[in-house]
Amino acid sequence: MLQYTFMSETLQIRKASKDILARAMAQEDITVRHSATVQTAYFDTKNRVLCLPIWQDMDNAMYDMLVGHEVSHALHTPAEGWAEFVGENSTKQMFLNVVEDARIERMIKDKFPGLRRDFSSAYASLHERDLFEVAGKDISDLSLIDRLNLQFKLGLHCQVPVPFSADEQQYVTRMAETKTFEEVMTLASDLYDLWKQEEDQKQQEQQEQETDSESAPGAGDGEGEGTGSTP
Repeated sequence: MLQYTFMSETLQIRKASKDILARAMAQEDITVRHSATVQTAYFDTKNRVLCLPIWQDMDNAMYDMLVGHEVSHALHTPAEGWAEFVGENSTKQMFLNVVEDARIERMIKDKFPGLRRDFSSAYASLHERDLFEVAGKDISDLSLIDRLNLQFKLGLHCQVPVPFSADEQQYVTRMAETKTFEEVMTLASDLYDLWKQEEDQKQQEQQEQETDSESAPGAGDGEGEGTGSTP
């Protein structure tokens, strides 16, 4: 019982200190909430609310990384403009999030260099937990947007090798150099269009293969091996 009380008081003190840290870094009186029910941290740019998850074995580096990440959204991600860009397209939203995350994390580390160590430690911990679900996978088989996300999280902070072709390297460079939100939207749109074009081409090739299979001689006549008929 004494141990529980001590841990509870420690958690309360840590939460209070992180609230102060977040407000100081954001340079405004944002609302900070802690929740055991949310899966990840987020910042509501419209209502100015920062929500932090309560995870098991959450150390100071993890807390500070999440605070730094979301505070950078508060400082640099506009409350308006992106909704018109995304519309009702959740996939386009994901592309925008990936590109914007790389920009705002770079900017907060430039503003508060002490966070670099926290980001490296936190991402190493998340990689250990396989949060990005790459264990046993060939990263080169992942989509370009997934590999870009890994590059600017695990590649940058944990030296995990993420392969890119010569043609794809231009997108790595552009993502590392975005400065404005307008540049983020342009790059996200280019990446989405490229992905959509590839997906449409895959679908067309699949349909052509199915058509060829159906039109092949003997297809669908019910004869041949495996029909269960007897001579």
